[in-house]
Amino acid sequence: MTTPVPSRSLQASALSFIALSVGHTLGGAQWTADPAYTIISKTKPWALGIVGWYQGSAFFLTTGLLHYQWSRNPLALRDPTNKAIALITNAMLWASSVWYFRHGIKENALVVGLGAVVQGVAVWRSWF
Repeated sequence: MTTPVPSRSLQASALSFIALSVGHTLGGAQWTADPAYTIISKTKPWALGIVGWYQGSAFFLTTGLLHYQWSRNPLALRDPTNKAIALITNAMLWASSVWYFRHGIKENALVVGLGAVVQGVAVWRSWF
């Protein structure tokens, strides 16, 4: 049995998710200061809006750790469950990028879209 060769592209994808997590967390104070977070009916503003924002940061961090794990054993991405996770993650990134773009938040659209490209290429390379 041979030892899997680590994947540099999946390591890059892992780093991109960690960077997204940090950026998302740092941008949270600005975004959650928006008055829209204070009008959620029958809740305190932080209950859904702010906590939800930081759940997004945790999602990016968790996904980065998952990609790091995959980078250590790229063959794991040939498993149907891992393939599904990778595809859903990529679809979520593209959907977020498009949403940001349509709402005029072009910097975020570009960064998240770039993350989607890096992730997609890394996963695709591990499949073949």
